[in-house]
Order: sequence, then C-alpha cells, then structure tokens
Amino acid sequence: MMTEKDTMQVKPEKKEDRRVRRTKKLLTHGLIQLMKEKQVQDITVRELADLVDVNRGTFYLYYRDIFDMLDSIEQELFNQVNQLIAAHKGETVLTHTLPVLKELFRLVEENKELCQVLLGQNGDMKFLKKLSDVVQEAFRREWLMMKKDEVTFDYSYAFGALGFVGLLRTWLERDCVEKADDMAVLSDRMIRLGLTSSLQTP
Repeated sequence: MMTEKDTMQVKPEKKEDRRVRRTKKLLTHGLIQLMKEKQVQDITVRELADLVDVNRGTFYLYYRDIFDMLDSIEQELFNQVNQLIAAHKGETVLTHTLPVLKELFRLVEENKELCQVLLGQNGDMKFLKKLSDVVQEAFRREWLMMKKDEVTFDYSYAFGALGFVGLLRTWLERDCVEKADDMAVLSDRMIRLGLTSSLQTP
C-alpha cells in the first residue's frame, strides 16, 4: 500500500516529466521558426535559447547540438510513419494504398509547420531521403513477395516518389488548404496510374 510519503515522492517526478516535455516543445517551436528564415547549419544554440527564453545549459541536457536536436525531432516523426505502416501490415500496401495515405497525410497535417520547414528551401535533404527509404522498403518487401523484378520496382518507385514529393510540397506550400483525405485520394489515384500499373507487366 502506498503511504503518504510515497505519494509525495512520486509527484515531483511527474512534474519534472511535464517540464521536460514543455521545454522540448518550446525548443522545437523555436527551431521551426528559425528554419523558416535560415538553414539549420546557420542556427546557433545561443540564438535558439534566447528566442524561446531557455538557458543554454538546459538545451544541453537534452541535445548535443542543433543537428542532434533536428535528428531527434525527425526520428520521432519517422517512428510515427513506421507505426502507421505497421498498423496496415496485414493489408497489401501496393494495391490498398489509400488507408496508408490517409493516415500519412493526416500525420503531415498534424505536424504541418515542422513538415513545411523540413521539406522547404531551408529543409534537411537527409530527412527527405530517409522518409523515402522508409516508404520504399515497405513497398519493396511486398513487391518481391509477388516475385516482381526489383529493377523495375526501383525505377518505377524513383519516378513515382519524385511526383509524390512534389505533390506533398505543393500542398504544404498552399498551407494544406485541401483536406488531408482528399489529397490521399488524389495521391492514390496517381499511384495506381503509375507504380501499380507495373503489376500488369509479364
């Protein structure tokens, strides 16, 4: 049975967790604002800390430098992408792309400001490559299970990925005025006309 003393010891830990989350959220928001104006390599810990009114020592409790912070933010987003793909593991992603695309566009919309800077002119090209690799791997596994030619897949995916990224960037540049589900339907239609048409080849 938990005593009053035990209860008092637990509460500060919960408050500390909330403070950490709040501080990281402040830092993330500040980094997004700075990346709207300049490239990440031109951002210093000092100006970020000053912008969000956080001590530099506090920043270094969580991150080694700005690049480490950006990597951490991107990894959190990748984890969410992986989770939504895994949630549809029992489905055939190649021929049932719409449910995955709906969740993907909703995720982008929920993280609109972050995605706008990551895919914008001051964004991180490594992020785009890693995101493409995550999705490509999910498609490749199913493609090979159907005993399709891997070279055909690589070229088809490379062609389709450029179009999808262009569509995603345009949507973000338009401040996501169209509904996420509508964009998913449009993307699904384009994918079916492109990548999935290769399934018909002998």
